[in-house]
Amino acid sequence: MTKIDRQLSSKEVLEKRVGHALRYLGDRTILNRSPLSRIAFIERLAMEEYSGRLLPRGAALNDLLNSAIEQVLQEIGGEPRLDKTCTYLRLLMHGLSGTQISKELQLSREHVCRHYRRIAIQLVTDVFLSRINGSEQKLIN
Repeated sequence: MTKIDRQLSSKEVLEKRVGHALRYLGDRTILNRSPLSRIAFIERLAMEEYSGRLLPRGAALNDLLNSAIEQVLQEIGGEPRLDKTCTYLRLLMHGLSGTQISKELQLSREHVCRHYRRIAIQLVTDVFLSRINGSEQKLIN
């Protein structure tokens, strides 16, 4: 376990890191510098599948986050109480900022950030963590 992996072991810290990364979804230059991009799994993924690309760690992290969002949308997309959270994630994937998303939802930016963004981050973090942990288990077995 690397130093970065140990620092990210707290779910609260991981949620903050995922939240920051989601804010910059689609920007490989920033994601490449994210502490998440230095998780052993992301580094290995970058070397194995993104080595020929510019900013491979940022590309790997961006694709993993997008894939996690898609899984969240697929699994909870039909639940009425989570509809606005799903809309938040869809708009985020299309590059909209928090302010733009709040306008689309016709809600205050503060409410969107406090409620829907927080839930979205928790859900994406859960999927992100399960994928990283699942990949580590595959390497062990």
